Amino acid sequence: MKKKIKLHELPARLEKELATSVAVEDNSTNIFHAVNPGDLMGAMGAMKKYYDATKRKVRVLQSITQIAAYYSGATHPTVNESGQNVCCNLPMWQMLKPLIESQYYIKSFEKYEGQRIDIDFNIIRNKTSVNLPHGALQGWIPLAYPDLDFDMSKPWIILNEECPKHIKEQVAGKVILNFTERYRNNMIDYFFLKNYAPDLIFAGTDKEHWLFCKQWQLTIPLLEVTDFLELAYAIKESRFIFANQSFCLNIAYAMDTPRITEICSYAQNIIHMIGEHSSGFLYQAGAEYFFRKYYNKTLKK
Repeated sequence: MKKKIKLHELPARLEKELATSVAVEDNSTNIFHAVNPGDLMGAMGAMKKYYDATKRKVRVLQSITQIAAYYSGATHPTVNESGQNVCCNLPMWQMLKPLIESQYYIKSFEKYEGQRIDIDFNIIRNKTSVNLPHGALQGWIPLAYPDLDFDMSKPWIILNEECPKHIKEQVAGKVILNFTERYRNNMIDYFFLKNYAPDLIFAGTDKEHWLFCKQWQLTIPLLEVTDFLELAYAIKESRFIFANQSFCLNIAYAMDTPRITEICSYAQNIIHMIGEHSSGFLYQAGAEYFFRKYYNKTLKK
């Protein structure tokens, strides 16, 4: 005979699934994050929601030793001292720190070194299925912690200070291109960008810049930044970003700045058409249509 569940037992059962119900020892909460910076940008929307609901700032504990488990054949520049792909290494953590700590709902951004964990955002990879790598990665955490759902059409990364002069000088009147080696759509031909070359700048690694320019016969500059806070300012100050599913694109989504997404043909983890200036394409016609549309819309008269 099945045991009947009493009504008074339901709140306790539900409480274990709510992040805002976790008891903490002080006025800030330790949240553990183990994976990529792009995922971190998405997860920060849930962190902001946590602060809005509890008024407790978040201490982000980032693992810099987590081995990356990408699809077979994936190429990624972030490696550890042994040359293994990791989700975040020390240089990446150092680049992230100014951007993460610039947000009013963040107490600090720390390397995870055994500190107390109040809320484990890595639960979506080892305990609770959220259908990754599919669906909007910004929505993965709220699937595990439903009280951290948030409106993805509103920004959760906010830049309040004035853009550094050397960043503004690089991106004024420019469209940012960002194409990595992972999560690509190989059906697209980007030779049409040669017509816009004087107004383009590439954000990414030296290798990514070289590969993209070589393949599509482009001569465009590489954006120079010292950290990812400067990168965020560059994206905000540019006309728009034209990119594949990447860390840079996730910054644009988090700030709700104009963006056009090359949709990965085998693992879409960013949902376009969120907000007033967010478009995506799967085929050539879409790539050229949306680029021309955004380019003309942002053209100074």
